[in-house]
Amino acid sequence: MVETVNILVVDDEKGIREGCRRVLTSEGYAVDMAENGKQGLDMVKAKPYDLLLVDLMMPIMSGIELMEEVRHFDPEIIMIVITGFATIETAIDAMKHGAYDYIPKPFAPDQLISVLNRGLEKRRLRKEAEKLREERDQKLLEVASEKTKLHAIVNSMADGIIVINRERQLVLWNPAAIKMLDRNVKLETGRDVDEIIKEKDLIEVINKVFSPSFSQYTILSEEIELTGDEPKTIMVNVACVRDEKGSDLGVVSTFRDITRLKEVEKIKSQFVSMVAHELRAPLAAVEGYLAAYLTGVAGKDPQLNRQMLERARLRTQSLMELVNDLLQFVRLESKKVVRKKELLDLSDIIVNTVELLKQQGTSKDLTFQLDIPDKLPLIEADRAEMEQLFTNLISNAIKYNIKNGTVSVSALPDTHYLGIKVSDTGIGIEEEALPCIFDEFYRVQGEKTRYTTGTGLGLSIVKRIMESHFGRIEVESEVDKGTTFTVKLPLKEIN
Repeated sequence: MVETVNILVVDDEKGIREGCRRVLTSEGYAVDMAENGKQGLDMVKAKPYDLLLVDLMMPIMSGIELMEEVRHFDPEIIMIVITGFATIETAIDAMKHGAYDYIPKPFAPDQLISVLNRGLEKRRLRKEAEKLREERDQKLLEVASEKTKLHAIVNSMADGIIVINRERQLVLWNPAAIKMLDRNVKLETGRDVDEIIKEKDLIEVINKVFSPSFSQYTILSEEIELTGDEPKTIMVNVACVRDEKGSDLGVVSTFRDITRLKEVEKIKSQFVSMVAHELRAPLAAVEGYLAAYLTGVAGKDPQLNRQMLERARLRTQSLMELVNDLLQFVRLESKKVVRKKELLDLSDIIVNTVELLKQQGTSKDLTFQLDIPDKLPLIEADRAEMEQLFTNLISNAIKYNIKNGTVSVSALPDTHYLGIKVSDTGIGIEEEALPCIFDEFYRVQGEKTRYTTGTGLGLSIVKRIMESHFGRIEVESEVDKGTTFTVKLPLKEIN
């Protein structure tokens, strides 16, 4: 008979509670819900649970307070944090108070199930280990067999594990630890840990756990930067191993690679900084124009007042372009994009896009040259995304062009691809910047671009559209002579 797994979801958001309940019950778990920490604690005391999903920010009793109480009441419960404020600091704080893992909101059902299954597996292993300890005197052969299984499980874990005895000798390790620490030396049981681990920061963490002052703590968590062929950031969790009498047996260290998480944090910070910078200038300008108009500072000249309102309108248009770029980027990044592909002749799309954007080149007296046949070979593509693609490329050709410059768009049909070139006679791009121009939020920095607004997402969007249509994009550029982007889209073979 399969034992029922009892799960308690504690979150003050009804939508999160109900969403978790539907996902977990569909997997065969028994799910209860609580809307705050105090109610959740009462339910834990009234009924045994295998796993808790806990929100950090709740009224009456926070998630941290709840985990602290639950850990004293039932230390075997697996606790997983679900939070909309996921940072390295909150993760460390949650783990210090007994959390096994955490999931940032919003999360997908498969992400929830994956983390939950790992937590339940850990609980199962704990119970198995406890059972083995109780039966080891009577079933030595069975214990040996289970040890082999546990060793196989440890070896298959993604997190690195190193166990050291109180004489600082190596007792147990797994391949993940060797890979994470970039160790090429042969590991052997009984070797001194200082011969194996050369990272001073990691040795310092282990030494702290060996020190007498650590006895008041259960676990020590620190971030450590590892240098080597591939520099990485790891989260180290180190804890003492004690027997039934409380005597120290050694130290167990687990390592989790959080390099990607740190990179995401950095990208978020850059994103917020970029958006704040790009929003501030046009918003300040709009506020200034409207204030001058409303207070009458600019006088009562209708023509002057109209000019100010027109400038405010242009600024709001640039804000809308920024917001639209951000929304389009997020849409293309998501895994649920619905593309309505059809057989398209790009000639009308290109011609109409140029006509719509010509006005942007008026202030620079730009000349537009089109070499597009009335009919082009058909491609299979999403019309809206093709319009976005050529809007971004032609807008860039206008934005980074020079006074009295030229914007050229031409078609180059080939055997298997339809090539479209968008060229300008503008400021060009330095050679070392070319590999980066399709990266998110990247903008070429220089004296000639300092007053040019943009999100740094236009070419990233272009690249993602090309990838989704199995095409490719190429760029050629020379400083002060111009830039040419060539998109190549596969032709649709019609039987």
